[in-house]
Amino acid sequence: MSVHYQPVECKSFLHHFNKKFLPFKWGANPYRGCEHSCPYCFARYTHEYLGYDSGTEFDNKILVKVNAADVLEKELSRPRWKREAVNLGSVCDPYQPAEQNFKITRQVLEVFAKHKNPLFVGTKSNLILRDLDILLDMAKHTALIVYITITTLDDNIRSKIEPRAASTEERLDVVKRLSDVGVTVGVLSMPIFPYLTDGRDSINGVVKAVSDAGAKDMVPGVLDLRASCRNCVLSLIEEEFPDLLPKYLALYKTAYAPKDYTGKIYRAVEIARRSCGFKKFEMPVLTEKQTTLEV
Repeated sequence: MSVHYQPVECKSFLHHFNKKFLPFKWGANPYRGCEHSCPYCFARYTHEYLGYDSGTEFDNKILVKVNAADVLEKELSRPRWKREAVNLGSVCDPYQPAEQNFKITRQVLEVFAKHKNPLFVGTKSNLILRDLDILLDMAKHTALIVYITITTLDDNIRSKIEPRAASTEERLDVVKRLSDVGVTVGVLSMPIFPYLTDGRDSINGVVKAVSDAGAKDMVPGVLDLRASCRNCVLSLIEEEFPDLLPKYLALYKTAYAPKDYTGKIYRAVEIARRSCGFKKFEMPVLTEKQTTLEV
């Protein structure tokens, strides 16, 4: 796939969330568009605001925020900024392949570390290990949680639903290596694909693997077919798993699977979590941890 990178200058880097169920109110994205090419990505529709299509152009027209670190420095230096938690990678993966060359994520990570600002980092790339030095420093001086997406242990399925992302084995290695040195790691097991990764053996396998690797929690999420990702996912199913297409069309009358189905899946996940020793995960109280670390 030929990828076009477009350097852009952003006026602001942080953006505000207004969702009470999230443990953060601010997000940040070094890139717009994502080379990982996951058909299920809920962020595809955001490319339409730029005049691009949400299909292949989301995958191969990547906007690179070249001045992100400078803008972030100004934002975190403002007197009214109260060092609230930020989610780095709230829309697009901050460690997608573009980061190998542009290093925008590393630059902004250095700014967050300098200001000891609480941070969540979400990715499905093992490139994050390149920045282990900064992450270790942050873990010692501020509240930091890294979330790694792991959807399945079957790399044949993984290669179809996340074609340009790191392998499952590589991601489990990230969980272990970060956990072993004291960085708090959680796993996002999302999306769970009906009839592909929703079996009991599949769920139990993922939960046990991430537990063995040292993850502090595993958060599940059943596949949604919202907005632009609906056609992308259904096209994938038709091409790679044609026998399942009628089942998907029957299950997804709307953007969401029925509650009786999702309830069954989440109960299976909870049983697996408890069998591996996971308790109800309480998100760290960031302000309290911040105060403790600064004493």
